[in-house]
Amino acid sequence: MTSPKLRLRARVLDALQQFGPRSRADLARELGISRATAAAAVKDLLAAQLVEDGMDADAQPVRIGRPGSPVRIRTEAAYLIGIDFGRLTLRIGIFDLAYQAIREEAWAFDIDAPAEAALDRAAEHVEAMITAAGIARDKIRAVGVGVPGPVDAATGMLHAGSILASWVGTDVPGGLARRLDLPVYMDNDANLGALAEMTFGGAKTAKVALYVLLSVGVGLGIVINGRVFRGASGIAGELGHVVTDERGAICRCGSRGCLEAQVSVNALRNALQVSLGQITTDDMLRLAAEGHIGAGRVVADAGAMVGRAVGDLCNYFNPDVVLVGGELMRAGSVLLNPLRDAMQRFSIARATEHVRIAPGALGERAELLGTLLFASEKARQNPSRPTARPAQTENPSCERTI
Repeated sequence: MTSPKLRLRARVLDALQQFGPRSRADLARELGISRATAAAAVKDLLAAQLVEDGMDADAQPVRIGRPGSPVRIRTEAAYLIGIDFGRLTLRIGIFDLAYQAIREEAWAFDIDAPAEAALDRAAEHVEAMITAAGIARDKIRAVGVGVPGPVDAATGMLHAGSILASWVGTDVPGGLARRLDLPVYMDNDANLGALAEMTFGGAKTAKVALYVLLSVGVGLGIVINGRVFRGASGIAGELGHVVTDERGAICRCGSRGCLEAQVSVNALRNALQVSLGQITTDDMLRLAAEGHIGAGRVVADAGAMVGRAVGDLCNYFNPDVVLVGGELMRAGSVLLNPLRDAMQRFSIARATEHVRIAPGALGERAELLGTLLFASEKARQNPSRPTARPAQTENPSCERTI
């Protein structure tokens, strides 16, 4: 059980990370606590070297320790690690508490790789990056992990139906925690991309935002009033498994005619190989963006199919912004224009007349940045720095932003 003192320290760090430097009086007011309580928490954090007396709003020096002086997080006092098992790429980064990259690298990733081998590989990369960065392990606050599949909100493990089919039943966060001796927290990659776009990117001012992730699979992150909506058990947003053709191809989930089976980059590449022969995903998307007729046609058709499904979502959620991310977005307007047209065609006018639809502002780094935000939040909820798989949130349907 976390002590009240640790919970209070976590709340103060939360406020400083979200709002920037604050005086003790400001912290007391924003957290609804007494000035004496706020000052005591700040004193503890100063002693732990997690915060420092900072500068005033005009960057003029202030007298250290003066009650009205602002306090700020020492960004070098602790670090976060993000691991994104992307649909085509494995991305890993070490970041400070201001979310500035200390080291960041990416490698090709095979989603059919066995879970244990993939965890071994990720752990080896993390260890090498920690060594290269010269960071003390006890300063690493938490590790966030993104995976392309639904994550059970109660257990933190993958649901059946994931793209990572062979990983279902594997304790991914627990396995990485044991390998790294660090607290590890995992979530679905589309949820993490939505969290990052809500915090840093194109959905910062949105009341309701949809983040559509198009790659080897199709993901969806839903943001409602500053929270990522996950549903009762963590599988909200499985847009890729909406059935669009009951006689269509068999999907990885076992159903037939899922959207994902028709518009994933692999499905589009396979369709294009009839006329172009063997072709890589990168080449297909490059040709589409350059105006190649065949490549442009398969990508545009995919955009229209996704747009029809997103149009239905607009009727349900009435978003003010729809952001599109993932590797398929490399095709640019060839994908986005048909998606927008179909979205507007297959929804009621009032549901889409004020919707802004755009590429994700954070590009293909969104999911990695989301892992950091998620890990940071979980670490604040579990400040005792466990090394076994940490407990999940008490409210699995929503996640508070930083």
